[in-house]
Amino acid sequence: MIQPVASLLRALSFLSRFPALSGAFHGGPHPLAADAPSFPVVGLIVGLLPAVLLVLAMAAGLAPVTASLLALALLVASTGALHEDGLGDTADGLFGHADKDRALAIMKDSRIGTYGVLALAFALLLRIALLAEVADASPLAAACALLAAAAASRGGMGLLWASLPSARPDGIADSLGRPTRRQGLWSVALGLVSGILLGLPAAGLAGIAIAAAISTGVYLWFRSVLRRRLGGQTGDTLGACQQLLEIAILLGLALGSG
Repeated sequence: MIQPVASLLRALSFLSRFPALSGAFHGGPHPLAADAPSFPVVGLIVGLLPAVLLVLAMAAGLAPVTASLLALALLVASTGALHEDGLGDTADGLFGHADKDRALAIMKDSRIGTYGVLALAFALLLRIALLAEVADASPLAAACALLAAAAASRGGMGLLWASLPSARPDGIADSLGRPTRRQGLWSVALGLVSGILLGLPAAGLAGIAIAAAISTGVYLWFRSVLRRRLGGQTGDTLGACQQLLEIAILLGLALGSG
């Protein structure tokens, strides 16, 4: 199997509910970290059906907020809520002023706390509301915005993984390796190109510029928090990064589309 295709299939099987093809894992082991440049393409794949559903739902006469809710529900189902789980665990661990060891222990606990519930609720509501703002102007623009955010946010996730050491030596992210700097840069570059190409019909140059500024600020802030509080990244924080960047990108595109 061609290496880029195998890399994409491996990343898709890990980051979504799509079934794994055995040929993609031939000659293993294949640490997921090496497949980080494929993350933005995974975002496009898992976002495609939700984007189509959004357009069809609005064509059927549903309100933008209802269509956005259905589309995001399908998106979450397609990924098995992998990134949402990371956001909830990260919120529980980082809020409450716990020290590093305690924060990591909280994040490892499968139970969800108050901070996690609130983070998930606000994140989902924001994504629905922002996507509906774009959909109110144009269903096709909203579909493009959904795909742009899905791809670019996963590119940023790959960069964060490459730029910070593991905060938990026995964690899932650490067991999957760590992308090289080059792989992290490829990940964010492909995410950026996808975001620009799909963001243009959604919100124009102004929307892309706003989305880039907001998402860059969110990325740098979150990265500094992880360095200060945990000394690095974990699998949960990578998922949280994806969620935060998706919200930031949708916010920028919504502002630009108005």
